[in-house]
Amino acid sequence: MTVLTANQVNELCVFIENRIEKNGCDHSLKNTFEWAEKNRINKVDLIDILESNGGFFDCEMTFNLPEDCDLELEPDNKKADSKNPFKIPLNFQQAENKVYTKAIFSNSEYGNNNYTKNGELLIPAHFGFKPKKRVRKSMHFFNGTESELPTEIGIVKEIEPTTGKEFAKKIRDLKLESFAKFSERDAEYYFSRIEKIEIGKPMGTHFMERTGIGGTKIELKIHKVIFRK
Repeated sequence: MTVLTANQVNELCVFIENRIEKNGCDHSLKNTFEWAEKNRINKVDLIDILESNGGFFDCEMTFNLPEDCDLELEPDNKKADSKNPFKIPLNFQQAENKVYTKAIFSNSEYGNNNYTKNGELLIPAHFGFKPKKRVRKSMHFFNGTESELPTEIGIVKEIEPTTGKEFAKKIRDLKLESFAKFSERDAEYYFSRIEKIEIGKPMGTHFMERTGIGGTKIELKIHKVIFRK
Protein backbone atom coordinates (compact mmCIF):
# COMPACT_ATOMS: atom_id res chain seq x y z
CA MET A 1 0.00 0.00 0.00
CA THR A 2 1.41 3.40 -0.99
CA VAL A 3 -1.73 5.56 -0.65
CA LEU A 4 -4.31 6.03 2.10
CA THR A 5 -7.35 7.60 0.42
CA ALA A 6 -9.20 10.60 1.82
CA ASN A 7 -12.17 8.33 2.60
CA GLN A 8 -9.93 5.90 4.48
CA VAL A 9 -8.37 8.75 6.45
CA ASN A 10 -11.84 9.95 7.45
CA GLU A 11 -12.96 6.42 8.39
CA LEU A 12 -9.82 5.90 10.48
CA CYS A 13 -10.26 9.19 12.36
CA VAL A 14 -13.94 8.49 13.10
CA PHE A 15 -13.08 4.98 14.31
CA ILE A 16 -10.32 6.30 16.61
CA GLU A 17 -12.50 9.14 17.96
CA ASN A 18 -15.19 6.66 18.96
CA ARG A 19 -12.69 4.35 20.68
CA ILE A 20 -10.94 7.20 22.53
CA GLU A 21 -14.27 8.68 23.65
CA LYS A 22 -15.07 5.36 25.34
CA ASN A 23 -11.65 4.23 26.58
CA GLY A 24 -9.25 7.17 26.37
CA CYS A 25 -5.83 7.06 24.66
CA ASP A 26 -2.90 5.03 26.02
CA HIS A 27 -0.39 6.77 23.68
CA SER A 28 -0.12 3.77 21.37
CA LEU A 29 -1.49 2.76 17.96
CA LYS A 30 -3.79 0.10 19.41
CA ASN A 31 -6.97 1.49 17.84
CA THR A 32 -5.22 2.26 14.56
CA PHE A 33 -4.04 -1.35 14.33
CA GLU A 34 -7.54 -2.62 15.12
CA TRP A 35 -8.92 -0.54 12.24
CA ALA A 36 -6.13 -1.74 9.91
CA GLU A 37 -6.84 -5.39 10.71
CA LYS A 38 -10.55 -4.98 10.07
CA ASN A 39 -9.81 -3.33 6.72
CA ARG A 40 -6.98 -5.70 5.74
CA ILE A 41 -4.40 -2.92 5.51
CA ASN A 42 -0.69 -3.63 5.94
CA LYS A 43 0.30 -2.23 9.34
CA VAL A 44 3.92 -1.37 8.45
CA ASP A 45 2.92 0.58 5.33
CA LEU A 46 0.20 2.30 7.33
CA ILE A 47 2.68 3.34 10.05
CA ASP A 48 4.99 4.85 7.41
CA ILE A 49 2.18 6.92 5.91
CA LEU A 50 0.79 8.08 9.26
CA GLU A 51 4.16 8.95 10.82
CA SER A 52 5.16 10.99 7.77
CA ASN A 53 2.02 13.06 8.46
CA GLY A 54 2.48 13.45 12.23
CA GLY A 55 0.36 10.49 13.36
CA PHE A 56 2.52 8.68 15.91
CA PHE A 57 -0.26 7.79 18.40
CA ASP A 58 -4.02 7.29 18.18
CA CYS A 59 -4.72 10.62 19.87
CA GLU A 60 -2.64 12.52 17.28
CA MET A 61 -4.53 11.27 14.23
CA THR A 62 -7.52 13.60 14.33
CA PHE A 63 -5.33 16.64 15.07
CA ASN A 64 -2.46 16.06 12.63
CA LEU A 65 -3.74 14.16 9.60
CA PRO A 66 -4.66 16.40 6.63
CA GLU A 67 -8.36 16.44 5.75
CA ASP A 68 -10.00 15.69 2.41
CA CYS A 69 -6.88 14.48 0.61
CA ASP A 70 -5.08 11.23 -0.09
CA LEU A 71 -1.96 10.48 1.97
CA GLU A 72 0.88 9.07 -0.12
CA LEU A 73 3.95 7.16 1.02
CA GLU A 74 7.02 9.26 0.27
CA PRO A 75 9.79 7.56 -1.77
CA ASP A 76 13.09 6.97 0.00
CA ASN A 77 15.75 9.14 -1.65
CA LYS A 78 18.62 8.66 0.80
CA LYS A 79 21.91 8.35 -1.06
CA ALA A 80 24.97 6.75 0.49
CA ASP A 81 27.86 9.08 1.34
CA SER A 82 31.16 7.59 0.13
CA LYS A 83 33.29 10.01 2.18
CA ASN A 84 31.39 9.77 5.46
CA PRO A 85 28.99 6.81 5.15
CA PHE A 86 28.01 6.72 8.82
CA LYS A 87 27.52 10.52 8.96
CA ILE A 88 29.81 11.03 11.94
CA PRO A 89 29.62 14.70 13.09
CA LEU A 90 32.45 16.65 11.46
CA ASN A 91 33.46 18.21 14.77
CA PHE A 92 33.91 14.85 16.52
CA GLN A 93 37.39 14.50 18.03
CA GLN A 94 38.98 11.06 18.39
CA ALA A 95 40.73 10.07 21.65
CA GLU A 96 44.13 8.57 20.86
CA ASN A 97 44.63 4.94 22.02
CA LYS A 98 41.56 5.03 24.26
CA VAL A 99 40.25 1.64 25.45
CA TYR A 100 36.53 0.85 25.50
CA THR A 101 34.56 -1.83 27.35
CA LYS A 102 30.92 -1.44 26.20
CA ALA A 103 29.01 -2.11 23.00
CA ILE A 104 25.40 -2.57 21.87
CA PHE A 105 23.77 -5.99 21.44
CA SER A 106 20.37 -7.22 20.31
CA ASN A 107 17.88 -8.40 22.89
CA SER A 108 14.76 -10.43 22.14
CA GLU A 109 12.90 -8.51 24.87
CA TYR A 110 12.62 -5.60 22.44
CA GLY A 111 10.55 -6.53 19.41
CA ASN A 112 10.62 -3.16 17.62
CA ASN A 113 11.22 -4.40 14.06
CA ASN A 114 13.80 -6.77 15.50
CA TYR A 115 14.93 -9.42 13.02
CA THR A 116 18.32 -10.11 14.63
CA LYS A 117 19.45 -13.12 16.64
CA ASN A 118 19.33 -12.57 20.38
CA GLY A 119 22.74 -11.38 21.58
CA GLU A 120 24.13 -10.18 18.24
CA LEU A 121 26.62 -7.33 18.33
CA LEU A 122 24.95 -4.28 16.73
CA ILE A 123 26.34 -1.42 14.65
CA PRO A 124 24.20 1.40 13.13
CA ALA A 125 23.59 0.85 9.43
CA HIS A 126 25.20 3.52 7.26
CA PHE A 127 23.18 6.34 5.73
CA GLY A 128 21.20 5.13 2.71
CA PHE A 129 21.59 1.41 3.48
CA LYS A 130 18.56 -0.59 2.36
CA PRO A 131 17.51 -2.98 5.15
CA LYS A 132 17.08 -6.63 4.26
CA LYS A 133 13.79 -6.70 6.18
CA ARG A 134 11.02 -4.11 6.27
CA VAL A 135 11.41 -1.37 8.90
CA ARG A 136 9.59 1.91 9.43
CA LYS A 137 10.77 4.71 7.16
CA SER A 138 10.69 7.17 10.05
CA MET A 139 13.20 5.10 12.04
CA HIS A 140 16.85 4.32 11.52
CA PHE A 141 18.19 0.97 12.70
CA PHE A 142 21.13 -1.11 13.84
CA ASN A 143 22.34 -4.07 11.79
CA GLY A 144 23.34 -7.36 13.41
CA THR A 145 26.98 -8.26 12.78
CA GLU A 146 26.08 -11.92 12.17
CA SER A 147 22.80 -11.72 10.25
CA GLU A 148 23.12 -8.16 8.86
CA LEU A 149 19.41 -7.86 9.68
CA PRO A 150 17.87 -4.76 11.28
CA THR A 151 16.56 -3.91 14.72
CA GLU A 152 15.49 -0.53 16.08
CA ILE A 153 16.67 -1.18 19.64
CA GLY A 154 19.67 -2.82 21.34
CA ILE A 155 21.04 -2.90 24.87
CA VAL A 156 24.42 -1.98 26.35
CA LYS A 157 26.65 -4.88 27.43
CA GLU A 158 30.25 -5.27 28.53
CA ILE A 159 32.88 -6.44 26.04
CA GLU A 160 36.55 -7.32 26.24
CA PRO A 161 38.63 -4.10 26.32
CA THR A 162 39.38 -2.85 22.80
CA THR A 163 40.49 0.25 20.93
CA GLY A 164 38.66 1.92 18.08
CA LYS A 165 41.28 0.70 15.61
CA GLU A 166 41.00 -2.94 16.75
CA PHE A 167 37.21 -2.84 16.76
CA ALA A 168 36.93 -1.25 13.32
CA LYS A 169 39.17 -3.93 11.80
CA LYS A 170 37.12 -6.66 13.50
CA ILE A 171 33.92 -5.26 12.00
CA ARG A 172 35.38 -4.81 8.49
CA ASP A 173 36.77 -8.37 8.60
CA LEU A 174 33.18 -9.64 8.75
CA LYS A 175 32.97 -8.81 5.01
CA LEU A 176 29.41 -7.52 5.28
CA GLU A 177 28.16 -4.84 2.88
CA SER A 178 26.84 -2.46 5.55
CA PHE A 179 30.16 -2.41 7.44
CA ALA A 180 32.66 -2.47 4.56
CA LYS A 181 33.69 1.16 5.20
CA PHE A 182 33.43 1.14 9.00
CA SER A 183 36.49 3.17 10.03
CA GLU A 184 38.43 3.75 13.23
CA ARG A 185 36.76 7.15 13.49
CA ASP A 186 33.32 5.54 13.12
CA ALA A 187 34.20 3.06 15.87
CA GLU A 188 35.46 5.81 18.19
CA TYR A 189 32.22 7.76 17.76
CA TYR A 190 30.13 4.61 18.34
CA PHE A 191 31.96 3.92 21.60
CA SER A 192 31.82 7.55 22.71
CA ARG A 193 28.03 7.45 22.65
CA ILE A 194 27.93 4.34 24.85
CA GLU A 195 30.74 4.67 27.38
CA LYS A 196 28.71 6.55 30.02
CA ILE A 197 25.51 4.50 29.57
CA GLU A 198 24.63 1.89 32.21
CA ILE A 199 24.79 -1.80 31.37
CA GLY A 200 21.40 -3.13 30.24
CA LYS A 201 20.00 0.22 29.08
CA PRO A 202 18.12 0.22 25.72
CA MET A 203 19.62 2.25 22.87
CA GLY A 204 18.34 3.53 19.55
CA THR A 205 19.85 5.38 16.60
CA HIS A 206 18.74 7.98 14.06
CA PHE A 207 20.05 10.62 11.66
CA MET A 208 19.50 14.20 12.77
CA GLU A 209 19.22 17.02 10.24
CA ARG A 210 20.76 20.36 11.22
CA THR A 211 20.11 23.42 9.06
CA GLY A 212 22.46 26.38 9.33
CA ILE A 213 24.27 29.00 7.29
CA GLY A 214 26.23 26.35 5.40
CA GLY A 215 23.13 24.36 4.49
CA THR A 216 21.72 21.14 5.90
CA LYS A 217 23.95 18.66 7.71
CA ILE A 218 22.95 15.10 8.59
CA GLU A 219 24.55 13.52 11.65
CA LEU A 220 24.33 10.06 13.21
CA LYS A 221 22.96 9.91 16.75
CA ILE A 222 23.11 6.92 19.10
CA HIS A 223 20.98 7.49 22.16
CA LYS A 224 19.12 6.04 25.11
CA VAL A 225 15.54 4.94 24.52
CA ILE A 226 12.82 5.86 27.00
CA PHE A 227 9.57 3.93 26.80
CA ARG A 228 6.23 5.51 27.65
CA LYS A 229 4.29 3.71 30.39
